[in-house]
Amino acid sequence: MSRQGLFVDQALARRIESADAWVGVESARIHAQLHPESGATWIPVAGGFAIFAGIGSVHTQVLGLGIERSVTEEEFDEVEEFFKVRGAGVSMEICPLVDRAILPLLAARGYVIAGFSNMLVRRLPASSPAIPAGECTVRHCSPTEGELWAKTVLEGFSGPEAVTSENVEVLLSLFHQPGTVCLLGMVEGKPAGGGALSVHENVAAMYGASTIPEFRRRGVQSAVIQSLVAEAIDARCDLVYTLTEPGSVSNRTLERQDFRLAYTRVNVRRQFS
Repeated sequence: MSRQGLFVDQALARRIESADAWVGVESARIHAQLHPESGATWIPVAGGFAIFAGIGSVHTQVLGLGIERSVTEEEFDEVEEFFKVRGAGVSMEICPLVDRAILPLLAARGYVIAGFSNMLVRRLPASSPAIPAGECTVRHCSPTEGELWAKTVLEGFSGPEAVTSENVEVLLSLFHQPGTVCLLGMVEGKPAGGGALSVHENVAAMYGASTIPEFRRRGVQSAVIQSLVAEAIDARCDLVYTLTEPGSVSNRTLERQDFRLAYTRVNVRRQFS
C-alpha cells in the first residue's frame, strides 16, 4: 500500500463495519457459552446488531446500525427496548458513512457523544513480506495460555491495574473464538506483548498489539503487528483493520506500519432512568 491517503466509500465502510459487527456477535456468543449466567445475547437490527454481554461489558453495544440502510423509528424502539429490559443503557458505535437519517433520531432521543475511535485500515498484498529479525520473537499461543495472553495484552494497554477478572473475561471471549489467532511477543523468554486477529469474509480484524511497559521501545508492538498482518495475508484477506484512540502512540505506530485512517467513529450513549 502506498503512503497516500485511503479513499473510503460506502461499499468499503460496509465491509469493515460488517466484519466488526460479526466480531462483536461472536464475542457475545462465546461469552454466553463461558458464562451462561450473564444472559449474553444479540438481535439483528437494520443491517447491524444490538449485543448484550452483561451490564458494563465492552461487548454490550450496537454495531453496524444504519450502514446498510435507513433506520426507522420502530427499529430504534426495538434497540432501546432490547437494552432497557436488561437494565442496560444503549451504547452505539456510529460510522460517519451511515445514512444521515439516523442523526435527527439520535438527537430527538437524547443520545450524547461519549467518545471517538479511529478506524485504521491497511490494504494487503497477495503474499507476505519478510519480517525483519529483531529483539522480539512472536509465537502462537497454546490453547492453555488464554489467561497469560489476556493478562499480557491488558497490562500492555493500561498497566497492571487493568488486569482485573472482568477484563480478563472479556479477552478470554476473544481468545476462545474459533479461527481467532492469538500471538505473544517474547523478549528474553518473557511475555512482552500480544495481539489477536479474526477473519470475516476476507477482512481481518486486528486487536491487541500492546506492549508491557517495561519492554517498550524494544520493537515489540511493531513485531506483533507485522506478524498479525502476515497472518491476515496467509488467510487470503485483502484488508485488515483495527481501532485506536485518536492521537495515541498506538495510532502513530500503526501508521508507520502502513495503516491509514479510514474514518473516525463516534460513540453515542443513552441511559434510562
